[in-house]
Amino acid sequence: MQFLIDILLLVVYAFFTLLVFAWCWRFWLLYAQQKHQSKIDWMMLEIKLPREINKSPLAMENALTSLIHSSGVPVWWKRKILGNLPIFSSLEIASIEGTIHFYFRVQRRFKNVVESNLYAQYPGIEIVEAEDYTKLIHYHHLSEDVEMWGMFYPLVKSWTPTDEKGKPWPDPKKKGEDYKMRADYLPIKTYVDFGLDRDPKEEFKVDPLVPLLEFMGSIGKGEHVWYQVLVQDESNFNGQKFPKMYLNAMNHEHWSFADLGNERKKQIRKIKKVKKDDPVYDENGIPRETTVPKKDGSGSEVRAMVYVDNREIQEKKESQLTIDEKDEIEKINLKVSKPIVSVSVRIVYVAKKEKFNPSYIANTFNVMKNYNGGGNSLNAFSTVPVDDYDFPWQNWQNKRAPWRKEEWFEEYVEREAFHIHAGEREELEKWEDRAFWYFPLKTRKMWRMMYEGFLHPFDHPVSIKLSCMNLEEVATIYHFPGAMASVPNLPRIDSAKSVAPTNLPQ
Repeated sequence: MQFLIDILLLVVYAFFTLLVFAWCWRFWLLYAQQKHQSKIDWMMLEIKLPREINKSPLAMENALTSLIHSSGVPVWWKRKILGNLPIFSSLEIASIEGTIHFYFRVQRRFKNVVESNLYAQYPGIEIVEAEDYTKLIHYHHLSEDVEMWGMFYPLVKSWTPTDEKGKPWPDPKKKGEDYKMRADYLPIKTYVDFGLDRDPKEEFKVDPLVPLLEFMGSIGKGEHVWYQVLVQDESNFNGQKFPKMYLNAMNHEHWSFADLGNERKKQIRKIKKVKKDDPVYDENGIPRETTVPKKDGSGSEVRAMVYVDNREIQEKKESQLTIDEKDEIEKINLKVSKPIVSVSVRIVYVAKKEKFNPSYIANTFNVMKNYNGGGNSLNAFSTVPVDDYDFPWQNWQNKRAPWRKEEWFEEYVEREAFHIHAGEREELEKWEDRAFWYFPLKTRKMWRMMYEGFLHPFDHPVSIKLSCMNLEEVATIYHFPGAMASVPNLPRIDSAKSVAPTNLPQ
């Protein structure tokens, strides 16, 4: 009996020792990462546009390469001891009481490389350091004089993975439904689809960014509309530096963006119904062959065709692919052929309560529809509003929507999306919204971090507000418009300031 008690105590001691180590490690990472973030010197670069811009968004695509920085987390010491996190930047357009401004928010150490890339592509612009415009107005859940609305735009398309036999996986949470994963490998409509890569004359251009600028230029005194595209190099999430972004909950595998696209291409080429002893073809429709020993026992080998057995799924020949399947494979290949970044897109409309115009909410639902493609080979933006409550009992005593608005406003101001420390817990939020009603958001955040650290020390929160896009797509949703964007409140300069020529006579 004493032996069993000793074994039980040993198990209990080992469990609590492991738990203490987990707590220490979780809180150490939290401390180190927060300390690292607090030391970053951020700066706002305002880009003043010239009267004429004759460049296509390809110029912006080339300039955006200066924002892809995979440094900072190359070795475990910097990630786990110093708390370094992957570098990100922010592309922003702000309408301040109807006047439109273009911004890049970057770390100060990258100022020179960003400026040189922008000037190289747009020689007529002027870049100046500016104050953070989000300090002009503030919203919190107890605000009586300020109102806000926000929208988040993730990619919406999804797909159903299949097993080795081509059978869709069932969703473990939704009985009777197939399991869905995000189809970020599909591109949106880009500036190439709009014909802007051919640099047509201004009067013939169709710029998908113009409706957003028109909306931003239509607001008045006391109103603000802010548009934000957060960008981070996707290659950091490769399973070595940081966990791969896409989690397949069915087999608990983490996939990178490239893995996701390859799995989909494999699925397209699979034939669900195959017969035993049928030839196996490669992706070009050529029968596969292998070397096998001769039957005479001489030890020599000959070439022989590979045939289907009960464990193998045959791939379709090129001639067996439909037009839609070929188009989807082509779109996947085109998207992965350019640098991939993790992206979070959001918009905020905030105004003095007496100036807040509810009709502008409809604009936030429509500004991204220009990029949506039809069919199976193009992706689209979904709309996730800040006040996503359909029934009054979901927004109990009107204490849930104000909290969501403050959280979204804080996320915009802090440029949060990539490095979250507390996951979303719907049931817990219902209690928190009431219990912390008279407390500031900072107190609530501290409580959630303590709760997550002690009760869920082994969890790794994953942001659900990210999508993967290539630089061509990012340049489509954020670029400098030409003269055809005749928005009255979009300031233009006559020429950029420059230094005197070096070859002037002495």
